[in-house]
Amino acid sequence: MNRLLSRLPPLLTQSSVSTSYRSISTTQCRAVNIVFIEKGVERNVKAIRGDTLMETAKDNQIGLPAVCGGMCECSTCHVIADQVTWDLLPEAEEEELDVLDTIKGVQDTSRLACQIDVTRGIEGARFTIPDSFSDAR
Repeated sequence: MNRLLSRLPPLLTQSSVSTSYRSISTTQCRAVNIVFIEKGVERNVKAIRGDTLMETAKDNQIGLPAVCGGMCECSTCHVIADQVTWDLLPEAEEEELDVLDTIKGVQDTSRLACQIDVTRGIEGARFTIPDSFSDAR
């Protein structure tokens, strides 16, 4: 390990390697670009692979209530994917479809953000936040 560290440029000390490199790898290497459209305004955000779309929305102060905290028990993380994004997403499971059935104003491309995992496959995905939410519980 010391031999490896001695080959690094002087600015990369052991402490900077362990902290700076980790933050770079988390925010840049694992980042996926997502677009949220809220009240007609587009917001480009960096999502972390492995998070859910709901977590990404909350981390970026997107107006998504997400009352149940991602348990697929309410409908307050309802989002509407554009058609291109919809085609990229895996199919919704039965539990999610049951909750979607309770939503007033549901659309063909509606999904629950708590059930969408951020992956490289959804790079550039676009999601509209509905103007109003109802809690399906």
